Parts: sequence; C-alpha cells; structure tokens
Amino acid sequence: MKKERFLSLRVKLTIGVVVICFVIGLISILSVQRIATDVIDKEYRDRAEQIAEAVVTAIDPEEAYEITDLVMTAYRSIDKVIPSTEWGTDEWNAYMSNYEGIEELPLFQKLRDDLRVYQDIFNVDCIYFINYQTDVKHAIYILDAAYEDACPPGVVDSFEDGVWPEREDAPVPATITNEEVYGWLVTAAYPVMLNGKAFAHLCVDISMNDIRAKEQSYVITTSLLILALTLIMLIISLWYVGKNVIQPVRMLSDTARNYCSENNDVVHHAFEELQISIHDEISQLLSSMKQMEADMNSNINTLIDTKIALRETEEKASTLQALAVKDSLTGIRNKTAYDYEVEKLEADLADGFNEFGLAMVDLNFLKKTNDTYGHEKGNISIRRLCMLVCEIFEHSPVFRIGGDEFIIVLKNRDYRGVDDLIKAFNSRLKQYQDDETLKPWEQISAAIGYAKFDKKTDKTVEDVFKRADKAMYERKVEMKAVRKD
Repeated sequence: MKKERFLSLRVKLTIGVVVICFVIGLISILSVQRIATDVIDKEYRDRAEQIAEAVVTAIDPEEAYEITDLVMTAYRSIDKVIPSTEWGTDEWNAYMSNYEGIEELPLFQKLRDDLRVYQDIFNVDCIYFINYQTDVKHAIYILDAAYEDACPPGVVDSFEDGVWPEREDAPVPATITNEEVYGWLVTAAYPVMLNGKAFAHLCVDISMNDIRAKEQSYVITTSLLILALTLIMLIISLWYVGKNVIQPVRMLSDTARNYCSENNDVVHHAFEELQISIHDEISQLLSSMKQMEADMNSNINTLIDTKIALRETEEKASTLQALAVKDSLTGIRNKTAYDYEVEKLEADLADGFNEFGLAMVDLNFLKKTNDTYGHEKGNISIRRLCMLVCEIFEHSPVFRIGGDEFIIVLKNRDYRGVDDLIKAFNSRLKQYQDDETLKPWEQISAAIGYAKFDKKTDKTVEDVFKRADKAMYERKVEMKAVRKD
C-alpha cells in the first residue's frame, strides 16, 4: 500500500497564514496605487478643465475670432489638406506656405503673449487655440502659445482615433495620455464663443511627469510600509496560531501517540493529567478525550478478558477447522478438503484457467487384507499407499476421499509429467510385490488412472473426475483386481 504523504498542521496553517497575509498585503499595495492614481488623475483633470474655462473667460473673444477667421479662411481655400503626420515633407511645407504672415501679425503676437501670461500664472505647459471640423475630423491649430516646439497656425491633426467633442460647440473632457514625445499629459478643451456661437476651442496641456514620479515614489514608500506591517502581522499571526492551535494540538497528538506505547493492559491517566486552558474547541476536544479515557479505564479489564476468551475461541476454531479437513488415519486432507478444492477449480474454470487434471488411486484387495489379517493391517496398507502417492506426486495436493480411494489434483510440473509419474508409481508397486521380505499387507497393490481437462468434452470438474475414475477402473480390470462380492 502506498504511504500517504504527511503534511503537518503547522505547515498547513503557516502556509495559510502566509498566503492570507500576502494576499492582504498585495491587495493593499494595489489599492493604494489605484487610489493614489485615481485621486491624482481626478485632481489634474479638474484643474485642466477649470483653467481652460477660466482662460476662455479672461481673453478677448473678438481678438481670438479675428485670428481664427484668418487661419480658417486660408484652410478653406486649400484643395488638399496635408496632415501633421507629413511634417517636414516638401508637400507639407508647400501646404503650410498658405499660412505665411499670420504669425507676424501684431494681433497674433499680442494674443500669444496673453496666453503665455496665463501659462505662467497657472504653471501649465501649453495653452493653444484649435478649431475642430467634426465633419472631416480635422483639428486645425489656430495659435500655440508654447515657448518651445509651438505648432504654427494651420497645422492639421486628424482625430479619427482621438477623444474630441461630439459637436463643435461642446467642451472636450480632460483626457490623460502617455506619449513617447511628451510623456504623461492631461489635456482639456473649452469652446470659445462669440455672439453665442463657438468658433474655436481653447486647449490646456499640463505635464504629469513630475507628479507621476512623485506618485511612484509614494507608492514604493507606502508599499514598503505595508510590507513591513504585513510581516509584523505575519509574525504575530504565526505566534498566535502556534500558541493557541499548534501547541495544544501537538500536546494532544503526542499524548495520543504515546498512550499505549508501554503497556496496553493497564489503565491510563495521560489525558486526565493534560492541562489546556484556551477555552475553545480544542479544550472541548480534550474534555471529550478525558471522558473517553475514563470510559476506557472502566472497561479495560472487560476488554482484556474478552481478548483472552477470543484467543481461546480462535485456537479452538483453528483446531476444529484443521480436524475438519484432515484425514485422521493418514494425516492428509480428506473429502471435505477435496470439496473445497473442487470449488476453487470451478472458479479457475470460470476465469479461463483449465490446465489441470485428476488422478484416481484405489488400493487393491483391501477387503481381503482386512478379512485375513485384520483391520489394523488394512490400515497399514492404506497408510503405506498414501505415503507412496505423496512421495511420487510431491508437487500436487493429495486427498483421501474414501476408505481405499485417493485423488490427486494435477497441476504445473505433475500435470505436464503425469505419464512418467504413473510409470514411477507402478514401478514402485511392483518392487513392493516382488520384495519377499515384506509382510503381505506391506506388499500393496493399487490401480491408478487419470484424466486432464478437455474443453471439448468437459464442462465441470465432475466431468474430469468421472473420466479419471473410469480410467482407474479400467486399470483395475486390467490388473484383475476388481472386487467380486
């Protein structure tokens, strides 16, 4: 039987506590990171939207409209718009030449300076005007107040995949992006109105690179703190579990393991002497085991008496069973044992094993020996024949099934060499008969015949028995030893 792998309760509880603490710590770290990110993102989105709305309120819409009208007039006059994705190409440079002179206008420079003032006041990266053409999904830069890398008027971005207003007079919700060129950036846009009609959007870009770095530092510091707290919680939990669970269970286990190691025939008080005061299910278990110990002590003498009586009964049953299948005269197995053997053979036949045979042996002239010399001398003849059969067929079970009849179950080596064994058997009988030094009842004579199972003719063990008995009888007739009453 394969030995089951043992895993102690200490290991199981330790694994459980470690896993729980690890999960709690991991969830805490992820939650802190998520909360920090959400709080910062919301603050920056709200700030971008508020700044965009505040700057729109502060600027002169007529000045902004005049610059927007100049750029959009040039935009509408161009047959083919070249998007910013073609920046720097000859075709794009040719397209951008349509907007030459706008940046040199005093009004353009004044409005740009005004926006830069607000950039500095609100400490943002860039404030700029864009006109959204939602029908063709174009965003046309009107004026970019960035100090570096500002987009000239007329640059067109496609917002096929971006987040843009559903209509030209709607605000653009603040969005956060992480691009290779600009890094983390939050962008908000608010419509610029004149006479109740939106003609452009004022956009605000705020870099979040610094706050992201601070956020990362904060998360790392907080994570380390959580890990330290988790480790402390783990140590305290393991100490508590060890003191209130592992140690009491080990005490119970050791007491139970050593309970009967010395003497099984005396009363014990191991659990009665054990003290566990933790007032929980383990204490209840100890109380139950103390009660069990008391019950065992009160019944142990009865169990010992029962054990002795059972042993005596088993010995008697074993003796009776041996006597039931043993022939009292010869000491070999009897007819009852042979019936058991037949049952086994029938079971083997049902399982497909059919390589066996039966040999019948019958002592000749037993009645004559009994009548002439007495039954005691006849018994000597029977025992002498039994010894010879067992000697010749030493690898097969031999049964005495009648007064002068023996049967041999042929298997394996004796099954395969039965003819040679019968020759040896008959040869030994002839030696007895020719030995003049032997008493008449020692000069035994016997007939033997056998049959092997033949699946063509035999269905049961009884069929083989009948053919073996017939073969034995034919041998007896041949020896002229057939009894004539």
